[in-house]
Amino acid sequence: MNRNMKTLAKFALILTAALGSAAHAQDPKSTFTVVRSDQWGAQNFNPFTPGSQHLLPTNSAIYETLFFVNSINGKVTPVLGTKYAWSSDNKTLTVSTRPGVKWSDGKAFDSSDVVFTFNYIKKYPVLDLTGIWKNGLDNVKAPNATTVVFTFNKPNTPTFPFIANTPIVPEHLWASQTSPATFTNAKPVGTGPFVFDSYSQQALRVLKNPNYWLPGRPYVDAVVWLSTNSNDAALFKLIKGDADYGYVGISDPIAYVKQNKNTSYWWPTNNSNFLYFNTTKAPFNDVAFRRAIAGAIDTKEVALKAYAGAVPASEPSAIIPAQQAKWMPSTAKSMEVKYDPAAADAALTAAGYKKNAQGVRLGKDGKALPNYRILVGAGWTDYITMAQVIGDNLKKLGINTQIDQQQWAGYSGSMQSATYDMGISWGWGNGSTPYYLFYQSFAPELSAPAGKTAPSNLSRYTNPAITQALQTFRSTSDASAQKKAVTTMVNTVLKDMPWVPLTDRVQFALFNTSRFTGFPSAQNPYNDASPDDGTGARLMYLNVKPK
Repeated sequence: MNRNMKTLAKFALILTAALGSAAHAQDPKSTFTVVRSDQWGAQNFNPFTPGSQHLLPTNSAIYETLFFVNSINGKVTPVLGTKYAWSSDNKTLTVSTRPGVKWSDGKAFDSSDVVFTFNYIKKYPVLDLTGIWKNGLDNVKAPNATTVVFTFNKPNTPTFPFIANTPIVPEHLWASQTSPATFTNAKPVGTGPFVFDSYSQQALRVLKNPNYWLPGRPYVDAVVWLSTNSNDAALFKLIKGDADYGYVGISDPIAYVKQNKNTSYWWPTNNSNFLYFNTTKAPFNDVAFRRAIAGAIDTKEVALKAYAGAVPASEPSAIIPAQQAKWMPSTAKSMEVKYDPAAADAALTAAGYKKNAQGVRLGKDGKALPNYRILVGAGWTDYITMAQVIGDNLKKLGINTQIDQQQWAGYSGSMQSATYDMGISWGWGNGSTPYYLFYQSFAPELSAPAGKTAPSNLSRYTNPAITQALQTFRSTSDASAQKKAVTTMVNTVLKDMPWVPLTDRVQFALFNTSRFTGFPSAQNPYNDASPDDGTGARLMYLNVKPK
């Protein structure tokens, strides 16, 4: 028996045990396997709940959006929408919807489902995770079965990716659902290329939708997600050939590929990794404290140890390399907090955070500061390494920390509910201009009181200057006015430091190419190396083809 046959036989035993005999009896001829370096929760396929709550295939394989907007190059790929156009005053967006599409229960899809979806989000604001209705959208109507018209009361063209990325649900099933925030949608009906098959805590499986609207696609009969408890365990499955794809952050992808046959990776930069401060609690609500902490962190060391030189330290402005030439403010360099531990130590003392005779940092009340938790995902080796370096840096200031590893649901839940002290995460928002990062990170409508769920304002930081700059940016198409608005956003954040940009954030797509072709790459960037549970992953599941 050759290596591939042994791998397939071994995988069949794993899958049978995890999914049960009923699922195994369907015996798809080709299965694309995704490995996950964390655990997932209960059987929830509600596409409106945050990603920490619904299961991985929900928005990547079962439900579809109007378009996919590639965060790297801005390319728009039609999905349930076929074309779109803005009016001359940028207050009307007209979208043509795809004819001949059916929901997986056989009912016909048309523009009325799109109208229903957006009005449903309006009816239940808790579902408006990107603030679409809070930023000028006035109404959504369907003049016919293949046209949807979005009308705004003020220009807001940057909202297009949020509209494009909204999952569309069937009106005939969701109209009677009056508790969408808690609805688990255990038997999902979507228009996507796959339908739900089986669920367990160890494995998930979806099967090819035989009536999918794109002829001849998908090429694979099933997609399976396997759960592991760490990056290392996920990587082992990829190396062995027990999985075909994993979104896994590792320290040295170059060495990984050189040392392991049939492996490849694509890590395009589209964001940054940040140390977030929970500004709802002291002393992280103190600008002086945050700025001193920022000055004590050696981001070059963070990047080197986390990614072995494959990923650099982040630009302090958080503007990614591809956008710096166009958007970087001339004032940014002079406002950046420089790495200088001695200056950081002195700044803390000057701000009222003195040291005692033992070198322990005290609060303004004279009491020793507690050990602060740095929240990371359980088993995420890159983030764990970052937290270790940061902890060592802060110890020199007399500040003690401990690493708080949590599984995905707890990690994302803590970040979104502001129950952490400091936490390492990516920017929960990105796009073709810096607007998207600053909007989703600092817009008041995407924040919430501590203990309540914030869609993406993880630091709970807002500032009137940023709020006005965001409004200015989306109200104009003048390039100079937009750049001035970005300058205000960058300068304000550099002054107040609600986060510390640590390293560039790359997409962590790792592949074992022994069984499939058609993976995304720099030569064929049909998606942005999207995570396996994101809308862009759908394009990978449609493009990968058995050898």
